[in-house]
Amino acid sequence: MSGRSGAGRVVLVTGAAGRLGSGIAAALAGRGADLVLIDRSPDGLEATRDALPAQTRVETCVEDVTDPAAPGRSLDRALERFGRLDALVNNAGIEGPVGRAEDLALNEVRRVLEVNVVSLLAFSASALRHFRSAGGGRIVNIASGAGLAGTGMMAPYSASKHAVIGLTRSIAQEAGAAGISINAVCPGCVDSPMMSRIEARLGELAGTGPASFVDAIPMGRYCDPSEVGESVAWLALEAPAYITGSAIVLDGGLRA
Repeated sequence: MSGRSGAGRVVLVTGAAGRLGSGIAAALAGRGADLVLIDRSPDGLEATRDALPAQTRVETCVEDVTDPAAPGRSLDRALERFGRLDALVNNAGIEGPVGRAEDLALNEVRRVLEVNVVSLLAFSASALRHFRSAGGGRIVNIASGAGLAGTGMMAPYSASKHAVIGLTRSIAQEAGAAGISINAVCPGCVDSPMMSRIEARLGELAGTGPASFVDAIPMGRYCDPSEVGESVAWLALEAPAYITGSAIVLDGGLRA
């Protein structure tokens, strides 16, 4: 933890009710940032909020990130409550269908792309317009190790995370002159309910028990959400502004 490096700064986090989202919120709060937390789960948002230090100033917004009006409403809430926005963390995401490419239902594939890519671009666009007028800002996108290479049985998810990295790098080239930094964080296997669902489905397809990737990871364990949170908070609040367009990998050496 890096003290109060985020004191006085405001960060908006989508997908804040999940295990990864709560880990990101905790790391940001630990640095003194004020938070605007977005999720469609009221109970999940309340749980994330309740786990934060009592002195953290938090605004919660119940929104479906795929609603075209959600980015504008969320930015308005940030400005109404805190008068500013300094960073956006695009964390909302789903794993989508797990199975062979030829067996996928296309409506489920479209849903993955809407949540993981289109909504991320919509929130980024809203933040970019604000940051340009404000003289700068930061965006951190949650991508994945699945965005760096193919992932069998998870083509829609892998494709969506490749797109996140592509968007990050493209926007970095567009926005750098405006003082805006944008980077992606690429976790490998994270200890989370999403990972448990993926393991269960892969085991079902293979006709075995739940799959596990632990043996393939040099560090011999899955990533803790707090480790992702610390990386995100560093990029959002502390990293040199000159770091932009990067895809930072946290996978315990899996793809080393």
